[in-house]
Amino acid sequence: MKIKPVRSKLGDITVNKLIPLIGVRVLLILAVLILPGCSGGGGTSAPASTPAPSQNGNSVTISGAVVKGPVSGGEIRVYAVKDGQIDLSALLGLGKTAADGSFTITLFSAPTGPVVLEVTGGTYTDEASGTPGVPLKTPLRAAVPNVSDGAKIAVTPLTHLACKQVEGIGALTAIEIEDANVQIGRFFQISDLIASVPFDPTRPAPAGTTNDQKKYAAALGVFSQLVNNRKGTQALADALVAVLAGLEAELKNNGGFSLTTINNVNTAITNYAGSGKNSGGSLLRPVVFTGGVLQLTVEGPLPAGTVINGVDYTLTLPAGVTVKADPATGETLPGVVVPVSLAANNSLTMAKLDKAAGTLRIVLINNQPGFALGEFAHVEFDGFPVNGAAFGVKVNRIDGGSSGGKSSAPLTGITVSYTFAGL
Repeated sequence: MKIKPVRSKLGDITVNKLIPLIGVRVLLILAVLILPGCSGGGGTSAPASTPAPSQNGNSVTISGAVVKGPVSGGEIRVYAVKDGQIDLSALLGLGKTAADGSFTITLFSAPTGPVVLEVTGGTYTDEASGTPGVPLKTPLRAAVPNVSDGAKIAVTPLTHLACKQVEGIGALTAIEIEDANVQIGRFFQISDLIASVPFDPTRPAPAGTTNDQKKYAAALGVFSQLVNNRKGTQALADALVAVLAGLEAELKNNGGFSLTTINNVNTAITNYAGSGKNSGGSLLRPVVFTGGVLQLTVEGPLPAGTVINGVDYTLTLPAGVTVKADPATGETLPGVVVPVSLAANNSLTMAKLDKAAGTLRIVLINNQPGFALGEFAHVEFDGFPVNGAAFGVKVNRIDGGSSGGKSSAPLTGITVSYTFAGL
């Protein structure tokens, strides 16, 4: 999932000698405005009045299950999405989960675009430990591109993470929602994160369940094991809140899961497989790190009133890692190098891969308004560093000047550092 480049007009300041350094076609990226989307932590309130069901003959009934262990007695609200945001004034439906987590809701009106289901309250039996009556202390959400009569929808910690992935990218559009559901599903080896409604993996698979549902059930067992492994002295209910918050932050900030999380998931896969708790699920294979996002940050002493207007740097890619680029010119493909955070507005990037040398030269210009120290760009890469080898970062030049000024000059003492996350 990538932020799409769009064109914009830069201000009138010129950062001398930075643009000619790389003879490639210029990519001008005006990053997508981050809009509030699937925020976790605390429930939402229903509108002041509950609308009556549609009387126009176009009723839409949806069904599915809320599973973190099956959630019993959870309240479900269905919201429309308007202008890329959850429209809390447009409640489309209300419902309650049964003891097995299942629900059926007839919507008040037929939605015309994406919708978000939110579940609050209720209790569940933890899959990995068998602990009963665990209260659900954090809302769980599922975002879907569209719904029609008879749609099956799962609401799980994994759909919630996909929702947070969309929030990190930008607006809740149908394309981004579908993309996030596919990405999180692929990580946990599930083909359809929404329609393949899972069941309690500690029980035999119900008659007629698909292999994808069995994988989904086992994935939730593994997720439960991950929460148990990370909980320390916390109660399970609080540990779920903490684990989800940590994973949400990784998705929003890095575009993927960290190597630490991937190792933790693989440990949970092994632990759950040997626990004897799995009955009906199809056990997962270990997760293999096949790519990631390099999160780049500028650090150092920046004089008061000074902003950064341009960064020219070279990444040395470790063995096993490459980036998508034009094979003839070496120019990176759109979405590989993306300005983020304060550098997102009015930035121009140029990047060229030297495949033989294993280096990626990147120039980022931000004429106005400039940006402060901190995160400034993401680089999406393919592969995995052999033997955990590190990336190299060499600063060629960093320019800056006074905020709102018309000129800039080289800055000293400023460095570029990185962290990376798996896709």
